[in-house]
Amino acid sequence: MENLDEIKKQYDFNKTEPEVIIDLVADANKKGEKIRQRNAEIQEKAYKILNRLSENKKIIYSESDVEYLYFENCTSIGIDGSFFPIGGVGGQWYVPYAIVRILFNHGINQQPIVDVFEAGIEEIKEQEHINVSGEASKRMLIGETRALEDWGFKKIKSLIFIDGPIVDPPAYNDFKYIEYRANVVKSCIENSKLIGCVKRSRDTFFLKYFEKLLKIDGLKNHFPSDQHLFSYFFTHYRFKNNYEGMLFSNVLDLSHNETYRIYKEYGISICSIFFQKSMESTILRLDLPFIDNKTDMQQLALEGAKAASNWQYPHQYIPLPVELAHEKCKIREGAAETIYDEILTKSRTGSPESIMTMLQLR
Repeated sequence: MENLDEIKKQYDFNKTEPEVIIDLVADANKKGEKIRQRNAEIQEKAYKILNRLSENKKIIYSESDVEYLYFENCTSIGIDGSFFPIGGVGGQWYVPYAIVRILFNHGINQQPIVDVFEAGIEEIKEQEHINVSGEASKRMLIGETRALEDWGFKKIKSLIFIDGPIVDPPAYNDFKYIEYRANVVKSCIENSKLIGCVKRSRDTFFLKYFEKLLKIDGLKNHFPSDQHLFSYFFTHYRFKNNYEGMLFSNVLDLSHNETYRIYKEYGISICSIFFQKSMESTILRLDLPFIDNKTDMQQLALEGAKAASNWQYPHQYIPLPVELAHEKCKIREGAAETIYDEILTKSRTGSPESIMTMLQLR
């Protein structure tokens, strides 16, 4: 049976004025050809960069480099949170949120435990926080850090996967929060391996490093992000070597970049790699924190890549613990609206005047 979305798409297409469709299709063909030519040019540039980088140093690693490492039978936990701003009655917003942990006590083949660490409704005044969503995001991140802190107190040797980077962009200028999070991370990695899984990296840490290393200016004009560049690198490697398995990049110390320097002042350094489980999988950036300056970052990268590989099934989006946490914590629109209606229902009095006022403020 044909998908309903496809049926609607075809219906809307057929209802559009024919002359309009003709002009739009013609322009779409021109733009498609332009993109094809530009992609070919970028692809060639990416291959040249990869070849230059590979002349003096290994840039891409595969399964053969980590065959001796095993993490599938260890304790593992995934942590994630979500929120959904609703309302706006008289400038008062309500934000249902949830912080969830998924615990595998005895390896990936055991039944996981779902732990709802926190769930509640934050109240945010629009007059005090113009960016309601940004404030809600920050509060959720603090909740996630509390969940991480609580796990660190248990001192259980484990793999900890979190959804997102170790350094949270919304908290860049909040030094109190940075100090708190750095101390939490420090307590966790004393007994565990902590891995931040970044699904959509928009950063250019590797690009800037490659620009400086190869003395090439303007790489960001061709590649908008590190993830974009590594998609070319990994694809080229796979076709050249007829290889479908795990790939990951050489490690890069991020401690010299922006807020990462502040984390280092609080005793936490962070390095990063790009990782792909298989040809069909999403490319991730894995952030790996460490304390000691004598830490072997390359070994840390090898272990981080193999851990992510062991805990990610083929065709899966991200490592299983954090993917399950992401699904279990999700606040969906319908649920958020129902909760908001419940708030309004409980807030109304028997006065018609009060009810009408609340409806107009909604």
